[in-house]
Amino acid sequence: MKKVSAIIVNWNGKNDTADCIQSLLDQDHPDVEIIVSDNGSTDGSVDYLRERFSTSIRLLENGDNLGFGAAVNRGLKAAVGDYLVFLNNDLVLESNSISELTALLESDDAIGAVVPKILYYEKRDTFNSYGVLIHYTGIACPAKIDQTDDPALELTETACGGIFMLPRKVYETIGGFDEDLFLYHEDHDLSWRIRLAGWKIMVSPKAVLYHHYKFNKGIRKFYFSEKNRLHILLKNLEWKTFILIFPALLIVESAQWVHALLHGWLHLKIKSYFELTALLPRILKKRRALQASREIPDSEIIRLYQGRLAVAGMNHPLMENILSPLLNAYWKLIRRLI
Repeated sequence: MKKVSAIIVNWNGKNDTADCIQSLLDQDHPDVEIIVSDNGSTDGSVDYLRERFSTSIRLLENGDNLGFGAAVNRGLKAAVGDYLVFLNNDLVLESNSISELTALLESDDAIGAVVPKILYYEKRDTFNSYGVLIHYTGIACPAKIDQTDDPALELTETACGGIFMLPRKVYETIGGFDEDLFLYHEDHDLSWRIRLAGWKIMVSPKAVLYHHYKFNKGIRKFYFSEKNRLHILLKNLEWKTFILIFPALLIVESAQWVHALLHGWLHLKIKSYFELTALLPRILKKRRALQASREIPDSEIIRLYQGRLAVAGMNHPLMENILSPLLNAYWKLIRRLI
């Protein structure tokens, strides 16, 4: 039986983290290593978790809030498992989830990552996500969000995982999270690199997780998400593809400027451009290495991309009736050229 290492990132969330740990201890898979990577919590998390789970977990104290990706990377470096799964601390797993994810990985060497079905903890008949939809301009939205669960769902390929399990060989090939992405889109970037290396990402309907989900509409979410979206487009796309989608990017940026102005984060939007400019030499260096090692062209990568725009928690008539149809029409025009 292959060993699984589960990495949980904790930041001032000791009670949710304890529930996540307990659900891992209750797995029917017999060999699960549990690593908690704590990002400088000030709520007593370290002492509480060490006392409650003293012999059941490995606790890494990062000292400061490193961000999600960097905290997972600390766990990945310490992990000894054949399979590696990273988790938000506010997730609770069904008892067969780890077994189902490992069985799917073992079924096909072409699969580089497997994604669970995630339902709301408080509404267990409703999807939080079933993989992630990716718009061709880089905007991500959980698939099937807020739809009613369907027990007849079949195995599905996705462009992005969100939360997923990967084999050690995939981690050793592509590395962990890009630590320049402090928060948001770090999972998108890692999923993208898995696909560029030639592997598929599949969503399992049999591995079920429940999420204590709280949608974040804070302006810092928009700031980090938008900055990182542009970062990974510059890093991961072929230049030909980037040029072809550039008019659509300008349209989306114009819409984001209006949103930023109306919702009070215009100063952060401007700040993000200066920060990306300062990071550009590092982005281009990573880009050169990634493009030299890619196994799959963009013509294959875009196969799963969306033309219509979907944004979690946002359903504005202007987006639905003008912006999304316009972007979709342009996508139909250019996708055959990629």
